[in-house]
Amino acid sequence: MNMNMLVTLNSGYVLPLCTMLKSIACSNEGTRVDLYIVHSSLTIADFREINSVTKNTNIKFHPIKVDNSLFDSAPTCKRISKETYYRIFASELLPSNLDRILYIDPDTVVINRLDDFYNSDFNGNVLIAAKHFDGTMDSWNRKRLGIKKSKRYVNAGIMLFNLDLMRKIFSADRVFEIIKKKKSILFLADQDVINIMYDGLIGLYDEYVINLDERCFARLLKKMPLERAMEYANEHTDIIHFNGKYKPWKSGYKGVLDGYWHYYNRMPILQPRRYYDETA
Repeated sequence: MNMNMLVTLNSGYVLPLCTMLKSIACSNEGTRVDLYIVHSSLTIADFREINSVTKNTNIKFHPIKVDNSLFDSAPTCKRISKETYYRIFASELLPSNLDRILYIDPDTVVINRLDDFYNSDFNGNVLIAAKHFDGTMDSWNRKRLGIKKSKRYVNAGIMLFNLDLMRKIFSADRVFEIIKKKKSILFLADQDVINIMYDGLIGLYDEYVINLDERCFARLLKKMPLERAMEYANEHTDIIHFNGKYKPWKSGYKGVLDGYWHYYNRMPILQPRRYYDETA
């Protein structure tokens, strides 16, 4: 199996990215991963670190450095920086021959195979993702943003992009219009923009499978004891997402899922085969 994957980051997220890549190499052995790294400021040292955990795996990375002058005329605000635009503009920044790609935040670990999710039928949707909130919070977010057609407000940390369709309907002017008109209420930055942009064109996938976070896991703990909940996650979950304020690589983590991150972070790096080509 071949899989295209997209990450966007700065140097501050190289450590969690490397941990996430270890987890993919371990849990998806035999899958060739073409990893597209969209950035504006990563250094040669950063890429050497990334290469140190991918060189003996089936993960091949493709750096895409963005000239931020492309967004000189783009509106910005407190929560919307130039870097924020990278995943919104994925279809414009990625090679035109790619038809689908999995966008994934670096603050994740992949604990099971991604085949089923990656090969999902888009059913005419631009992207597939998991819901972010339940109940009144979900309703409030859709009302806040004027979302009329999508059944749920989704988390933008893990998204499967239908690049063929996205290229047909994407509009930079539409992105800038949304930010100009709604910047005072874009509390979740580009996640809000994506939910507005593709209202009615977002497919849903089980959050317990592709976006298990501490909030989602807490719902499991209301139904079963911790040991059974962990067994459930080990068997059914593909991606664990450490979204929110607390991160497992920082002190003061609150939750019970950080052991997954530390397991992969401690995993030894395979012996070197080659170094990152500094001319790339």
